[in-house]
Amino acid sequence: MRTGPVWLFAPANAARKAQGALASLADVVVLDLEDAVAVSEKDAARAALAELALRPRRGTLCVRVNAAGTTLCLRDLEAAVRAGADGVMLPKTETAAEVGAVCWALAQIEAAHGRTQPTALVPLIETARGLSNLDRIDWVRRVRRVAFGSVDYALDLQLSGTAGTEAVTAAEFAIVRASRAIGLDGPIGGVTLEARDAALCARDARRARELGFDGKLAIHPAQIEPIQAAFRPAAEDVAWASEVVEAFAAAEKLGSAAILVRGRLVDYPVLAQAERLLARAGNAAR
Repeated sequence: MRTGPVWLFAPANAARKAQGALASLADVVVLDLEDAVAVSEKDAARAALAELALRPRRGTLCVRVNAAGTTLCLRDLEAAVRAGADGVMLPKTETAAEVGAVCWALAQIEAAHGRTQPTALVPLIETARGLSNLDRIDWVRRVRRVAFGSVDYALDLQLSGTAGTEAVTAAEFAIVRASRAIGLDGPIGGVTLEARDAALCARDARRARELGFDGKLAIHPAQIEPIQAAFRPAAEDVAWASEVVEAFAAAEKLGSAAILVRGRLVDYPVLAQAERLLARAGNAAR
């Protein structure tokens, strides 16, 4: 599933919001069947998915289903596959059994509908139990990354804040560390609830990037540009990385793997950082 730094939520049953999200510059549009949809509207939201999937979109289509422990999840999974969603976001993921059950269900549904491309699965870590089990789950090919549900996590732990607090930051770092340890791609950070506060969203996004996240969940189109800007490498950093790669390549030919570039030591770890930054800049440009 093709991704990027901005994962924009929109309720599947709210046509104007969903269509606006699909037409936006978000890298991933997450059509929601869970928290943003009233219980009485679940069937209507599933039905809307099929029509929305036919609309032109720039980004990747993901569907947030209801949790694996609910009676709604299986019908949500079928609606997502029928709509041709690229991925499914699984909220309140806590155990390997849940991940395995959802993967099995997706495989059966895909086979029934003749789909050969596996639907990606993005577990949403939102509870203390989910965080505790993160590095114990035997992740499957469908799972390349997880996302952090900071609001529900704060609720589960009865915290007073959802971003920037010591407890939430500790959880964020634990998710990044566990993701790297088990070979997943960088996780996706939690939302900024102040929908139109671009400065706050930008600060939250920069903090997420510095912690090791590869992107951030968004709840409003106004948050797209601040998030993209925060994850886009600065021009001076790109210039520095390019200089490092070029100078190191020349030094390697002469048998050296430790050089000074603008008075700063450059060795293999610094080279790897420079190459990763250039790759991120290339992805941002695309």
